[in-house]
Amino acid sequence: MKTDWNFLRLTGLLYAVACVVGYIFLSLFADHEAVRAAIVAAVISLVNILLGYLSIRLSFEKSNITFLKIVLGGIGARLFAMAALVLVMIRYLGFQALPLTLCLLFFYMINLGLEIYYLETKATVKKQS
Repeated sequence: MKTDWNFLRLTGLLYAVACVVGYIFLSLFADHEAVRAAIVAAVISLVNILLGYLSIRLSFEKSNITFLKIVLGGIGARLFAMAALVLVMIRYLGFQALPLTLCLLFFYMINLGLEIYYLETKATVKKQS
């Protein structure tokens, strides 16, 4: 299956805009540690959406049961991995909890929207062929 460069460009554009706007906002109203937490949250979320993209891409041509197992299981596994990573970052690495979790929540909502958009475009292409 070919790489969907349109989706990856859209993801990169949304992340770039969100990071620039977030950086400007946080640099005006928050301290350096909050900015650091937001940057790390953006990187974690970017890895999350890329893993979600890969799971959808690899499972789309499979049977419905296999597709659901891979996609839904992947969502659960990625969510638990992010939760464990957040706990380690807050407890042992000294990241501020509020900016980290709020930025992760913000990017997680973007990720869900992007994954739904990607699934919808893949389903539309599959119906047309």
